[in-house]
Parts: sequence; C-alpha cells; structure tokens
Amino acid sequence: MKAVRIVLAIAIALVAARTLVAAESKAVQDMAGILVKLNHFPSDPEKETLKKIVADKTATAYEQTIATALINVQHTVAAGDKPKLEAIMKDKDAPESIKTLANVILLLNHTPTDGDKAKLKKLMS
Repeated sequence: MKAVRIVLAIAIALVAARTLVAAESKAVQDMAGILVKLNHFPSDPEKETLKKIVADKTATAYEQTIATALINVQHTVAAGDKPKLEAIMKDKDAPESIKTLANVILLLNHTPTDGDKAKLKKLMS
C-alpha cells in the first residue's frame, strides 16, 4: 500500500512538472499577444515592452532576436531581420514556440492570418 502511494505521488509530481515546463515564458506570451493584435506595426507601448525584452538579461537570445524583429516590423519583416528569423527556423535547438513566432513574423503581411492568430493564442496561456 505504501509503495502505491509513493508511485502515485511521483506520477502527480511528474504531471505537475510537465505542466510547468509546457508554460511559455512571459517574453513569448507578451510577443504572441502583440502579434495577435498587430496591425501594420507595433504600437509605441508595445515597442516599449519589446525593448524591455531585448534588454532583459534573463531573456534568451532567441527571444531577444524575435523582439528586435518585431520592433522593426513595418507591414512586413525588415530585410535585415529576415535572415536571423530564417536561421531560427532552421535551428534544431530553437523551441517550437520561438519558431512559431519567427514564422509568423516572416510571413507577416500587415497582420497575421487567422491561422497564425490561433497558433499565437495558444502561446499566450
């Protein structure tokens, strides 16, 4: 009986740990939220949020690259950011959430597609 309780406790701990790992970082959530409502370019307050991500020493290099690219969006991805985002897409170590953000920005034409917005909304939670 004691062994069953131990196994059950371990199983619950593993499920809880997996849930915590699955949650996106605040930076990813913020950028997904900005992209979901993006219309041509980020607003000034959104750019301030993105600049904080770029300056945040705890943000990953991926997050900082995505934030910089999003700051530079003017209807579409800036030419200088395109190769950086393409490199993220090819990087096998880049998390799927980062690849999703990079792909949405690469394909951006004034505003994300409805399909892209659905993907972004999943990253916001």
